Amino acid sequence: MPDTVPIRDYVAEFLHTHCDLDFDEITPEATLDDLDVDSLTVLSIIVLVEKEYGLELPERQVAAARTFGDLMVLLGVRTAAPS
Repeated sequence: MPDTVPIRDYVAEFLHTHCDLDFDEITPEATLDDLDVDSLTVLSIIVLVEKEYGLELPERQVAAARTFGDLMVLLGVRTAAPS
Protein backbone atom coordinates (compact mmCIF):
# COMPACT_ATOMS: atom_id res chain seq x y z
CA MET A 1 0.00 0.00 0.00
CA PRO A 2 1.51 3.37 -1.03
CA ASP A 3 0.86 5.15 2.26
CA THR A 4 3.52 2.92 3.87
CA VAL A 5 6.08 3.90 1.22
CA PRO A 6 7.91 7.21 1.79
CA ILE A 7 6.68 9.85 -0.66
CA ARG A 8 10.19 10.37 -2.09
CA ASP A 9 10.46 6.66 -2.93
CA TYR A 10 6.94 6.61 -4.36
CA VAL A 11 7.72 9.55 -6.68
CA ALA A 12 11.16 8.19 -7.61
CA GLU A 13 9.58 4.84 -8.53
CA PHE A 14 6.99 6.67 -10.66
CA LEU A 15 9.75 8.58 -12.49
CA HIS A 16 11.81 5.42 -12.92
CA THR A 17 8.86 3.50 -14.35
CA HIS A 18 7.09 6.17 -16.42
CA CYS A 19 10.01 8.36 -17.50
CA ASP A 20 12.64 5.62 -17.84
CA LEU A 21 15.00 7.36 -15.41
CA ASP A 22 17.73 5.65 -13.42
CA PHE A 23 17.37 6.14 -9.68
CA ASP A 24 20.82 7.78 -9.50
CA GLU A 25 19.58 10.52 -11.87
CA ILE A 26 16.77 11.46 -9.48
CA THR A 27 18.58 13.78 -7.07
CA PRO A 28 17.35 16.88 -5.23
CA GLU A 29 19.49 19.08 -7.52
CA ALA A 30 18.22 17.55 -10.78
CA THR A 31 16.03 19.99 -12.63
CA LEU A 32 12.74 18.72 -13.95
CA ASP A 33 13.86 19.91 -17.40
CA ASP A 34 17.07 17.87 -17.19
CA LEU A 35 14.99 14.84 -16.20
CA ASP A 36 12.62 15.49 -19.13
CA VAL A 37 9.74 15.72 -16.68
CA ASP A 38 7.09 17.89 -18.28
CA SER A 39 4.22 19.70 -16.59
CA LEU A 40 1.77 16.90 -17.41
CA THR A 41 4.02 14.38 -15.65
CA VAL A 42 4.33 16.69 -12.62
CA LEU A 43 0.55 17.02 -12.56
CA SER A 44 0.20 13.23 -12.69
CA ILE A 45 2.62 12.87 -9.78
CA ILE A 46 0.76 15.48 -7.74
CA VAL A 47 -2.64 13.89 -8.39
CA LEU A 48 -1.34 10.44 -7.44
CA VAL A 49 0.38 11.69 -4.29
CA GLU A 50 -2.68 13.72 -3.26
CA LYS A 51 -4.88 10.67 -3.71
CA GLU A 52 -2.55 8.12 -2.08
CA TYR A 53 -1.31 10.27 0.82
CA GLY A 54 -4.29 12.55 1.42
CA LEU A 55 -2.42 15.77 0.64
CA GLU A 56 -3.79 18.87 -1.06
CA LEU A 57 -1.35 21.08 -2.93
CA PRO A 58 -2.00 24.54 -4.41
CA GLU A 59 -1.49 24.56 -8.19
CA ARG A 60 0.52 27.78 -8.02
CA GLN A 61 3.13 26.16 -5.78
CA VAL A 62 3.28 23.09 -8.00
CA ALA A 63 3.98 25.27 -11.03
CA ALA A 64 6.91 26.89 -9.19
CA ALA A 65 8.80 23.60 -8.71
CA ARG A 66 11.95 23.60 -10.84
CA THR A 67 13.94 20.71 -9.35
CA PHE A 68 13.17 17.30 -7.92
CA GLY A 69 14.13 18.79 -4.55
CA ASP A 70 11.60 21.62 -5.01
CA LEU A 71 8.94 19.02 -5.71
CA MET A 72 9.90 17.05 -2.60
CA VAL A 73 9.82 20.18 -0.41
CA LEU A 74 6.39 20.95 -1.80
CA LEU A 75 5.31 17.44 -0.83
CA GLY A 76 6.71 17.93 2.67
CA VAL A 77 9.75 15.69 2.21
CA ARG A 78 13.10 16.78 3.65
CA THR A 79 15.77 16.66 0.98
CA ALA A 80 18.81 17.73 2.97
CA ALA A 81 20.31 16.62 6.23
CA PRO A 82 19.73 18.95 9.16
CA SER A 83 22.54 21.47 9.70
